Amino acid sequence: QQFQDLSFTIGIRNTKTGDFGINYNPNLQVSNFINVNKLSETSFILTAPVEKQFGEVFALRVEGKADITSYSTKNAFPNFKGNNNVFQVAPSLVFSTPRVSINGGIIPTWDNGKFEWLPNVFAEAYIAENVFAFQAGWVGKYTKNSYRNLSDLNPYYAILAPQKNTKEIEYYGGIKGTLGKHFSFNAKAGYVTYENLPFFINDTATDNKAFAVSNESKVKNFKVHGDASFVSKEKFTVTAGVTFNGYTGMKDNARAWNTVPMEFTSSLRWWAFKQVMLKADFYAFGGGHYLDKGNVSKVFSPGSDLSAGAEFKITKMFSAWIDVNNILNNKYQRWHNYQVLGLNVMGGVRVNF
Repeated sequence: QQFQDLSFTIGIRNTKTGDFGINYNPNLQVSNFINVNKLSETSFILTAPVEKQFGEVFALRVEGKADITSYSTKNAFPNFKGNNNVFQVAPSLVFSTPRVSINGGIIPTWDNGKFEWLPNVFAEAYIAENVFAFQAGWVGKYTKNSYRNLSDLNPYYAILAPQKNTKEIEYYGGIKGTLGKHFSFNAKAGYVTYENLPFFINDTATDNKAFAVSNESKVKNFKVHGDASFVSKEKFTVTAGVTFNGYTGMKDNARAWNTVPMEFTSSLRWWAFKQVMLKADFYAFGGGHYLDKGNVSKVFSPGSDLSAGAEFKITKMFSAWIDVNNILNNKYQRWHNYQVLGLNVMGGVRVNF
């Protein structure tokens, strides 16, 4: 498929808090996403956060959001037009001290005219002189399943209508902290429920190449995430993170098709010299289930990908970069019928002005 994506963002924010103790940061993002000769989608996303301080420990935050999308097909039989609009208002009261931070709020939401309210309650409590912090929360959000967003996840997604957005509610708890001047970590476990979660399945009725979406009306996920980082004077940085997903309780699908039960990511960034940055990335995942012809459930083989590269500052305005991807030349599939590229090299020039 051939995509064209044009987007820009404009905003304004105050750099100093005025006499009334109000901070603001409204911004507008406009995008036009096209699947050439198939579909055109335009989105306007306006967010307007405002915060008012009351003394040293209390603050009132209100954020309004309007996410408006219109789309239409070309050369389809029949062609269709549609809209996908989400409006939200999120007021919350914040209590913050050096040891405790509590956010209490709700998010009234209108998802294509259907009213829902989402929780927005989370807290952190620091112990051992701000070295460790316990965190817990009851939070919700809507994920906009626009064609642009779904194609970003899966570029082989077929054009189907209508668009259904995902409602997500999560209960979580965890701990984070810092050890010494350089090392930090975060660990969190959560119980997540979804409504209208999109699962990608191969369109076995045609050529088995395109993907359709099967929206799961109800699904649960027991999610565990951990990450750590080592930073030394912004010249040397190493990060690593792992996420486990356990999807259960599906009603409309036998499996959580094309989801990833385990992901591991890591990266290294090293400014070896003043004008030279060396980098490396490693990604690995556990194989999930996919649906093959004849409604046969199969499991992907696990995959891994190692890449490395460098960036060279030529002047303040120009820099050059090179990336060597899939160094181990591993053959794996993230999406059924689409094997990833083997060893490949990319390079370019970056201009800053």
